[in-house]
Amino acid sequence: MRWIFLIILIPTIYCHEDDTLEIVSKTRTSYLQKYGGYVDVVVMHVEIPSEVSFASLKFTAEEAQMSMFSCSPRKVLMYMKHKSLPVINPDGSRFPDSFKNISRSQYYYLELRSDKSVKYLNLTSPDPGCYFISAFLPYDDPKHESIQPPELTPECYSFVETTLYVKRRPSAGQIVEGVPYTIEAYTSHSSLYTFYVPQFVIHASFLVENITFAKTATRLTVRVQSRSIPSEETAIKAEMIEPNSKEKSLTVTFNTQEENWHYVEFLFEGQANPTESKSSLSFILKYFAEDSERTTNATAWRVFNSNEITRVLKYRQYDLVRESTTESFSYSYELRQKFTISSSVAVNLTSSEFTVLQFKLREHADIGGTLQFVLAFKPRVKGRSLESEPKDNKIIACIRPEAPELPTWPNHCSYGGDQIVAPLVVSKATDNSSMMIPYPESGVWYATFKLFCGECVPCSCPDNCQKIFEACVKDCQATCQTKDTCNNCSLDCKTEVVHSNGCAKCDCDGPCLRNKEVCNSSVVFDISSTACANNCGKHGRCMFMVCDGVVYATCVCSHNYKGKERHSNIGWDCSDDGDATPYYMLVIELLLLVFSNLMFLPTVYVAYRREYHVEAIVYFAICFFSTFYHACDAGENIISFCITRLGALQFADFYCALLAIWVTLIAIADLPSYWPTMCHITGAIILAFTTTINKTGIWGFILPVASGLFIIVVNWYLKWRKVRQLFLSKRYLRVWIPLGLVVVCVGLIIFVFLETEANYKYLHSLWHVLMAVGVIILLPRRDTFQPQTEL
Repeated sequence: MRWIFLIILIPTIYCHEDDTLEIVSKTRTSYLQKYGGYVDVVVMHVEIPSEVSFASLKFTAEEAQMSMFSCSPRKVLMYMKHKSLPVINPDGSRFPDSFKNISRSQYYYLELRSDKSVKYLNLTSPDPGCYFISAFLPYDDPKHESIQPPELTPECYSFVETTLYVKRRPSAGQIVEGVPYTIEAYTSHSSLYTFYVPQFVIHASFLVENITFAKTATRLTVRVQSRSIPSEETAIKAEMIEPNSKEKSLTVTFNTQEENWHYVEFLFEGQANPTESKSSLSFILKYFAEDSERTTNATAWRVFNSNEITRVLKYRQYDLVRESTTESFSYSYELRQKFTISSSVAVNLTSSEFTVLQFKLREHADIGGTLQFVLAFKPRVKGRSLESEPKDNKIIACIRPEAPELPTWPNHCSYGGDQIVAPLVVSKATDNSSMMIPYPESGVWYATFKLFCGECVPCSCPDNCQKIFEACVKDCQATCQTKDTCNNCSLDCKTEVVHSNGCAKCDCDGPCLRNKEVCNSSVVFDISSTACANNCGKHGRCMFMVCDGVVYATCVCSHNYKGKERHSNIGWDCSDDGDATPYYMLVIELLLLVFSNLMFLPTVYVAYRREYHVEAIVYFAICFFSTFYHACDAGENIISFCITRLGALQFADFYCALLAIWVTLIAIADLPSYWPTMCHITGAIILAFTTTINKTGIWGFILPVASGLFIIVVNWYLKWRKVRQLFLSKRYLRVWIPLGLVVVCVGLIIFVFLETEANYKYLHSLWHVLMAVGVIILLPRRDTFQPQTEL
């Protein structure tokens, strides 16, 4: 897989907001979340217009305070990519082995603080179109995050504001093929022209002649770029010529992108002096269609042009037909037949040329899913039996947007001067015939594959033969008159050079000498899209997200297959089990959380023996409901057991826990006989109401505790004022109350401040035990209070 290239912008880049820059758009994100997957990412997009020489993106991050606690600035991370969503894994989750990050566009990475500081991302001669930005807070391992009530934590929300500034270039003049043009320009003043490349034209050249340099001009530079204005950093082709050069003309040959606008810039470099005469030149544009033999309306023979003689090859191109449904990201591409389309028709291959499949992905509509490319040998049928594929047969396959790549031995894909490892290699011995591309770029895509057989004899083309080939192509393209001759300059020159003396070793197929024996085979393919990779497997579900008008799909996984929440984790296809809980740990978690509740059974027995019958019923209820709540909640739905809905069990658990605290405090208060009943009923009604509003809120806990302590203080004070002496057992006052308070306080500290996702099963089980022990210690005996002190 090609690794993502990131531009890391750590320092602030200053941008002059002067009259030459204009604001195109301003976008503010919704509140950012900590990264757990693309479900937590805030996606926004900015659109850069055409004919822009400079663009600057201004980013500002802020914090919105929503609680009484102050907010500290936090780090905000952003990724940006042209034509599609950036494919990222800040949490370190593993990509599936079949994932290939096939991308032509550059990735941009930006870090900023949410303290209103400003950072700029400057782009020179940017490609026009949509740039997609993913913004989020850094990933934190949820296993080490504290589980605290919301009221005890700062409520802070980060957001980012993005402003796009552009500098427009004066409109470029339009030129057409075959018409001569003349330029007169001062030194250091460039001339910009634009031209449209129609379908089937994948090769073009400028023939620049009659070059006259002014005295201050030191060099003529010609730059060509597709879709955007060329610059020193961005140009698909750049050629230069100096005044003292032996050559008096210049030929600029370049590969084009079909059905796209291109730009050419002519610049006489040097010291500008408007008082001197102008430099001048004349030029003409030529197209080379490379469409010499079109067999059907969807299939054509073409030539793969290259500056290297060893890489000039014929290939057959198929224009695929799209077949889709109304379901998002559900489409495929098939071969076009005479009256229908079919994916069952095999593509015939020979080792003398390679094959190209061309298809187009729509902007916005097709980029939010996962593209799949499957390639396999077609079974060979001989009579009534199947014949195995020859073991020497090998297919090397490539796929990329905007231009076809050349498959080369032993497992590479070449384009221009770059070479990468082929994403697919199919043979009798290997079984990696499928790949997936998450969030593919919009535009025209090319899937190329070539059949190889036999041994590779290294190619050793002499340098002088390469020079003869280059001169031949240059002369052919400059002097050719007919379409057939112009379109086949590279192939005709290669044939001529190979058959000349001393150049027979240039008849190569990439790095290997061409095999004289031609082998044949057939393949079947599948190019299709699905919303989520592998349908998220058995550990997740596929979700569709909409943000800033951008629709994309992502997996929401369970069982800790990467993510942020205990039961809602995020991954690319939910196959990364690096953080998945082992089965034996699930068993331990279930047993600890369930059986720790059995400590309330002794509490029930003690309450019954001390004649606290209502309290005994409440303690049994908390034991029952907490046991079955954790039996349903623990085990990550793998070994869980639910007697009813989880939400109902959770409500009963929280409600009975608060009710147990209330009735225990009322028992400690030692109220007159008719008051406990009234307090029990009143507390039960109020706690049912508050628990329904917010089960986990801290105010639902503070209300019964504060009210119960207030009742204890008031009733004990009234008792003391009546008898003016100690009215309860010294042992209970000096031993059991301090001991019980220590146990309860330790339990509360564990519950409120120390629990995390990693230690939840241990500390929460300990909380169950401490609360049960605390109730046993604090629940007074019947002889704890003196009878004569009753009010």
